[in-house]
Formats: sequence, structure tokens, C-alpha cells
Amino acid sequence: MIATLTGTVASAGGESCIIEVSGVGYRVSMPLPALEVLSHTLEPVKIYTHFHLREDGAYLYGFLTPTDLNVFEKIIGVSGIGPKTALAILGNLPGDRFREAIQGEDQRILTAVPGIGLKSAQRLILELKGKLGKSTGIGESNIKSSPSAFSISGDAVDALVSLGYPQREAVSAVEALLSENKGLTSPELVRLALKNLGRK
Repeated sequence: MIATLTGTVASAGGESCIIEVSGVGYRVSMPLPALEVLSHTLEPVKIYTHFHLREDGAYLYGFLTPTDLNVFEKIIGVSGIGPKTALAILGNLPGDRFREAIQGEDQRILTAVPGIGLKSAQRLILELKGKLGKSTGIGESNIKSSPSAFSISGDAVDALVSLGYPQREAVSAVEALLSENKGLTSPELVRLALKNLGRK
């Protein structure tokens, strides 16, 4: 099983990217916000992956954070929910925001995701409530904010670390952004942090 890939981004677009590792290119399907981040990345990256084997072929699904990978694997364990639908969910709801929707039984947020109807939302809540674990936050940070902001910040820090930045530098960049605007999502935090850290 391929658990992670560390290499350079050969291309990113559509619904997938190609990560080149030691001369071999791996096609990895990813949520759209993650692909947008990777499309602006030149440095080596670390992708957390799920290897999915089907009758018509083998597929790799990738994520910038272990949190999103864990949530993805929980989602595809729900009856009637496949990898493409799980990617659509995480493309619209970062892992910790999805967790909050499940714990709060918020069908409205879930049915706003393309491809998720009321019955699917109810099934997700029924099968996943209490099984998604807790948000870990970012550990070293002293950010004073809500629990959801902590979890979103943690995902942003994990993503920056996977893109090659030291943990402490990533935490500082995220803290600086949240001190100005606490309403940013994880992908927005990553994009702005990359800009502030000098990456084109």
C-alpha cells in the first residue's frame, strides 16, 4: 500500500495532479482546494494517500493533511458513498468542518455539497457521528480563538509542513494571518501563508 508520496508536482489541474517521485509520476486525485495549492507549488511536497483498488483499475487519492485523509477513509466506509463523492465533500468542507457538521447533525451543510441528498446526509450522520475523533489543533500555537478556528489552523499548518516548511515557521505564518482575519478557511490560510513566506 502507498501511504505517502514525497516528490515534486509535475502538473496539477482538473481533478488530479501528477507527483514525480524518483523519476516516476503518480497520478493522484485530490480535493479541488488542495489542487489549487499544489498548482502554485515548486518545492517538494508530501502527500498523504489512500490506495483504492477496483475491478476497473487502481487509484490513488491524496490529501495535504492526515486529518483530511482520515476523514476521507471514514466517509468511503459509509454505505453508498464512493471516493468521488468523498472528494466532493472534502472539496467543499475541510475535514474539521465536515466533522463539526456530522457532530452537530447539520443536514443543511451536508446537502449543500453537490451529489449529497437528504438521505445520503442522514446516512453520513447516522454512521459517522462519534467516529471521527477530535480536532488536534496546532499544538505550539497560542492563538486565542474558537475550537473550529483551532482545527482549521491545524490543517493549514499540516499542509504547510507537507509543503516543506518547518513546523515553527508554519505556525508563525498561520498565527500572523489569523491575528488579522479569524474567518479564513484552511485553503485560504495556506495560499496567503505561501504568499507571505515568499513562494511564487
